[in-house]
Amino acid sequence: MNSTSGVRAAIPPANRPTIRQLEYLVALGAHGHIGRAAAACYVSQPTLSTQIRQLERHLGVAVTERVGRGIVMTAAGRELANRARSILHSTDELMEWGRSTVTDLIGPLRFAAIPTVAPYLLARVLPAVRDRHPEVQTLLDEIQTTELTAALMSASIDLGLLALPVPDDALEHRIVLEDPFLLAMATDHRLAQKTTVTMDDLAGETMLLLDDGHGLRGQALEVCRAAGARSDGDTGGTSLATICQMVAASMGVTLLPSSAAPIEAREGAGIAVRPFSDVNPCRRLVLIWRRNSSAAPLYRELAELMAERLAEPAS
Repeated sequence: MNSTSGVRAAIPPANRPTIRQLEYLVALGAHGHIGRAAAACYVSQPTLSTQIRQLERHLGVAVTERVGRGIVMTAAGRELANRARSILHSTDELMEWGRSTVTDLIGPLRFAAIPTVAPYLLARVLPAVRDRHPEVQTLLDEIQTTELTAALMSASIDLGLLALPVPDDALEHRIVLEDPFLLAMATDHRLAQKTTVTMDDLAGETMLLLDDGHGLRGQALEVCRAAGARSDGDTGGTSLATICQMVAASMGVTLLPSSAAPIEAREGAGIAVRPFSDVNPCRRLVLIWRRNSSAAPLYRELAELMAERLAEPAS
């Protein structure tokens, strides 16, 4: 390649010095004597001398020169020994980093959650990630279930947080939260006078649903069919926050995950929530990853930490 291009031609791997040769060079620079350097490296003097000569051929510069009956390092050799020491130090750091990934997550961690989870639980689970793996850099995304699982399969993300079921056997998961559904209604709704509700109470009610693509929509439809509630196919929302605004405006009722209630049914929001007394509608939230991921053991441990954190009362 033209030297004026500013890009150096790659050196063929066969012409590169080995780590062992650099170690011999550093030892020679430290001891200044072939015999003592060889002893420090636990090799014979001829072995070290042969490797130094090969190194000189790779570098195209003399590392040593004969003075009288002895051998001393050249000025270039001393500088090369200093540079080799820095390379060996970087190699050690590389080895330490590689070993540390067996017990710790390091660097970017691409994490995604479904929209009915991300605003309500990420603030609770992410501290568990940082506490256990302080060197990790979490990159967050909020995407629907189908897109999330596709991103996992293509390795666009590393971890996901979504609701069961998991659609692919190539993905491994651990349950981190049992998330019961509450019935959400306007504070002046007739059912708001009750402390609990039943499936029979839903008969004739209009159930507000999320738009297609949200897993929560399918779960709400199942409850609708079982209870005889109506669902308005033309009226939906892109988010739980939107649905809850519609509930507060007395446009219908909805199923609200307990994890979302502290935010969406907070005091002054115009929404009342009631548990079911005769059934236990619930979604199971899972941490999910590729089954063949090299970090799978760490992800399993992380799922346990998240489950512990989510079992604590929300602050």
